[in-house]
Amino acid sequence: MANSTYTGRGETVVVIDSGWSPTWEAASRVVYQHDYADNDADARNPNADTHGALVTSTILSQAPDLGIIALKVMPDSATTASGAAIEQALQWVVAHASDYNIVGVNLSLAGGSASSEITTILSDELAGLAAKRVLVSAAAGNAGQNGTATDVSYFAADHNTICVSASGGDGTMPGWAQRNPGITDLCADGTDIRLTDLAGRTLMGNGSSFAAPAVTAAVALAQQEAVALRGSALTQDEFLSLAHQTGTPIAGTGYTDLNTQALLTKIGQLYGTTAPGTGAPATTSAAILVNAKGTAAAGVNAHFTLLIDGHAVGGATVGTAAKNYAFTATVSADSAHKVQVQYDNDGFAGGQDRNLLVNSVSVNGHSYAATDAAVTYDKGALDGRDVVKGQSGMWWSGTLVVAADKSLFGAHPAAQAQVAELQASDLLGHAVSANAASHGTADVTTAWMPETLPAFEDAAHGLHAWYDAHDLAHGVAA
Repeated sequence: MANSTYTGRGETVVVIDSGWSPTWEAASRVVYQHDYADNDADARNPNADTHGALVTSTILSQAPDLGIIALKVMPDSATTASGAAIEQALQWVVAHASDYNIVGVNLSLAGGSASSEITTILSDELAGLAAKRVLVSAAAGNAGQNGTATDVSYFAADHNTICVSASGGDGTMPGWAQRNPGITDLCADGTDIRLTDLAGRTLMGNGSSFAAPAVTAAVALAQQEAVALRGSALTQDEFLSLAHQTGTPIAGTGYTDLNTQALLTKIGQLYGTTAPGTGAPATTSAAILVNAKGTAAAGVNAHFTLLIDGHAVGGATVGTAAKNYAFTATVSADSAHKVQVQYDNDGFAGGQDRNLLVNSVSVNGHSYAATDAAVTYDKGALDGRDVVKGQSGMWWSGTLVVAADKSLFGAHPAAQAQVAELQASDLLGHAVSANAASHGTADVTTAWMPETLPAFEDAAHGLHAWYDAHDLAHGVAA
């Protein structure tokens, strides 16, 4: 959301689909990828306009600072996926959700027909993600039969997914949109979604495939705000309750259209201090300097991730000489925050011990020594156990935690000035994104059209997925 404080920075969402494309996503946004169809580490698809890329682009258009994990479950030349591949992808997400601060999963996949909630081979993984407050948005499908059908895709019919039906974005629901009053959780605009690639070429997408990503993006922004303001992520029930309270009723249907900006405002009103006259939560900038050095093992230097209140902000690989590593983040104003330096690649190799040593952490100009009374060291996992007083040597692959006083986060010019100073001294790196002007490419509007759907069977798992097309002439895909 362009007018929102929250943009998804420090968070990650997973797209389980046909892969990504450098034509649509800057490589810096893809923080991890794996191809479960071909069993390799490259989830790119040679088809520049592959379905997964367009789905990912839809998410990033609304939450531009998100990290993307692309888990490819379809071969390059196919539009179908096996249940086994999808299950493997979800198992990876369950195992690594905390490693990448994953807040959401997008399943813009069609498959099967359900008129009530069902259990599939994926249900245990989906339950595991719900327990971690990782919310899964699933497309309902496009075979609505002029509004007479009352079924949705298997993937959307699980109790632990958010079933997303497509709306027209104008208080209506298109006849092709699958929906069920007992299963559909939320609607989002899935009609004539305009997407522009990195060369300035524009395509129009239609279908619940492009409604589900709107909910995935909203999940990311809402979780970012909830963690910042109340210190914990929303459960699926909490998210849906707030989305229904703030959404727009679709007249005569009983369904609710997502209103992301109203949702974020509501979260701010419930849990945060509001900026005078705006109704939006008061925020301020946090400028963090970590002074650190390390020793390498097997040619690999020490690395740390910087978190604020458990929320990843960035990371750095340190050298053997002490230097400052700079980060900025937007945080709630007039509140205390925990600034956490997490050592994440401790090891011993080739007779060498890899170590990280943190000398100090500066927060908006106030320096905390590693041994300061406000600093503690959480050994091993960041779980509040095995906590000792602060120290420079990160010997147990743990996390140095700075309890930064609320006075450092007032909504005053000091923090902004510190950020400006870091930018001027070029301590902060900034990713450069491509745009139409730099390529000199004319805007070309075309409709995205999926291939004709081949038959597919996975008898061993009883579950398979494909892209659902309801009107190829208009480029509509689920």
